[in-house]
Amino acid sequence: MNKKYIVRLTDEEREYLNGLVRKGKSTAYKIRHADMILKADADAAGWTDEQIAKAFSAYKSAVAGIRRRFVEEGPESAPGRKKQSVPSREKYRMEKGWPV
Repeated sequence: MNKKYIVRLTDEEREYLNGLVRKGKSTAYKIRHADMILKADADAAGWTDEQIAKAFSAYKSAVAGIRRRFVEEGPESAPGRKKQSVPSREKYRMEKGWPV
């Protein structure tokens, strides 16, 4: 099966992602996502989504989503989480606890 989103890292992107993984100062999911992108790099490791999913105990669709987000939005957005289009709950006022 041909992949629609092929990850090819530049030297700067590889350095940024390696920095996230090596420093260990980010949240765990950001480090994990950065490591997944490094493994998906076609010019280096070139792992398949199945191999990455198995190595990181993740779903194949999650790996595909991270790969897609990296190709479409760039290296800064891929390690993070996708923003919600609609909030899951209403905002509350701090002083009275009433819905806004």
